[in-house]
Amino acid sequence: MADSEGKRVLVVQTSGVDRPRRTYAPIFYAMTAAAMEMEVLLWFTMEGTSQLIHGEAEKIELEPGSGVTLKTMIERAMDAGVQFSVCQQSMALFNVEPKDIIENVKILGAASIIDLTLDYDVVMYF
Repeated sequence: MADSEGKRVLVVQTSGVDRPRRTYAPIFYAMTAAAMEMEVLLWFTMEGTSQLIHGEAEKIELEPGSGVTLKTMIERAMDAGVQFSVCQQSMALFNVEPKDIIENVKILGAASIIDLTLDYDVVMYF
């Protein structure tokens, strides 16, 4: 297995709370990469933006009755050092204001994603 330490991974999440089964894998992979000592950024765009709106992630359980919500996974990822960002243009498209977004999420413009994809070692898209 190649040495992963110090690598940079960009995970792009386009699915939102309307497709709950598609919300967990990107976060899980991001946490795994962070555990492997990689720098990880999760970029939320399009419907993915909905995951970061106050109160929305609490409503989603991958396994009903498990008590593990999407919010739980987001908090675990943040605790593991995964950085979170959201696309400013997607926020505007869905009428989401900065006050609507959970803490510790950086708002970046669309041009940022182009720069990020060029700077990161690995890009995963969901």
